[in-house]
Amino acid sequence: MSFFEKLKEKTKTNPFKGFFKKDRLRPPGAVSEQKFMELCIRCARCIEVCPYESIKRADLYDKLQIGTPYVYVVEKACYLCMKCPPVCPTGALDPTMIYPEKVNMGKAVIHQETCLNYLYYKEEETGVVTGKAQICSTCYNICPFTDEAIIMKEFLLPVITDKCVGCGICVEKCPVEPEKAISVIPKGMEDVENAGFYYRKSRISYKNSQYKKEVLKGDELIKKKQGISSFGVKPDFKNNFEVQEKLEDWDD
Repeated sequence: MSFFEKLKEKTKTNPFKGFFKKDRLRPPGAVSEQKFMELCIRCARCIEVCPYESIKRADLYDKLQIGTPYVYVVEKACYLCMKCPPVCPTGALDPTMIYPEKVNMGKAVIHQETCLNYLYYKEEETGVVTGKAQICSTCYNICPFTDEAIIMKEFLLPVITDKCVGCGICVEKCPVEPEKAISVIPKGMEDVENAGFYYRKSRISYKNSQYKKEVLKGDELIKKKQGISSFGVKPDFKNNFEVQEKLEDWDD
């Protein structure tokens, strides 16, 4: 093997290529990281074509990946317009990737220690009021694949499923500050060794939930939520107030 062949082989296995950082993702349709670094010529076409300005150039803090395209979802998530894959001239972004539901940028994880819904649930269970909890559900409401990529356990606790495409909209819109209560683990880092504590905990939580109930929608979901009380029972009214199930002339 010649010197240049050895150098090329060393470059392919450069440890900086596997540098892991949550909430920092390649654009949709990106091939595996090692292949991506070989193919990407830093032409910036994906950056120019993005209508949401979601794709940015990697800077000096991203080590040897400087100039390559990234989506920093805390700043601006990917809105899955799918305009970038077809313009990539080298195949670093798969040009056949045209369906948003097929994208695999990464997987979102919930940080239960700071998620407002989980804190609210904990307060209801323990009776210890911290003043930090409230019902939020922003990640559930904003997800482009509601009831598929993210479900609500017990109609309150957000749980990420394997259908998550990693677009990061939930991260961008999460109201928890300064550290978001949800993150996205980049594609290729989903395994236990690379993903770290939060991913392992999220996966264990999801498996233990054993979510097998049929997802309610429309009027059935509204009726179910109307019957939910934070204290487990319906309140007693002093004046024998009767709930009006239907308003007169409402359909007119």
